[in-house]
Amino acid sequence: MQRTLILSTFAACALLLSACASLGTPPGLQAGQTVAIVNSLSWDNPLNGKRDGVRTSWPVKHGTIATEVFPLAQLKQCDAAGKACAWGVMRARRSAPALAYADGGVKLALSVAIDVARRQDARQGETQTAMAIPQDVAAIVGQQQVQPSWKLKYGKVEQVDLDYGVRYQVCVQRYDAAGKAIDTCEIPFI
Repeated sequence: MQRTLILSTFAACALLLSACASLGTPPGLQAGQTVAIVNSLSWDNPLNGKRDGVRTSWPVKHGTIATEVFPLAQLKQCDAAGKACAWGVMRARRSAPALAYADGGVKLALSVAIDVARRQDARQGETQTAMAIPQDVAAIVGQQQVQPSWKLKYGKVEQVDLDYGVRYQVCVQRYDAAGKAIDTCEIPFI
């Protein structure tokens, strides 16, 4: 009886230790390494035609990343001759409903949504913003949502082209225990 109790206790301890070890370091990472998702949403600035947008980096915590609400932005779409143009205000967000570590990278499922209208408002925390296109200007109206899934290799950039010249780029980057980037994500700072 005592021997069975000792063996049972030993088996339970071994199982507990292996569970703790599997919680510590995700597959494909070394001890102390962390991962961040680097992404950007960009578009052509309607006033000067240059690329504009936002680039951010989100740490992966407990296998998830925060939903991102991008700043409001103005867009312009012209006919082939470039004479008749319509303007719109874009509201965009990105969420990542699924993320799993894999050797050499992560498996990532995203949802990227844009909503373009004559007027938009957004609230983040204590900040409220609004933007509108004047009534005498032709307006763009449209919505789009994409849900790509990738096995992202560390340092490799993936891209999704959306309506109205909007582009979403994403890359996964490792950091060592001191917080220094191991991989380079070639997503430009805008």
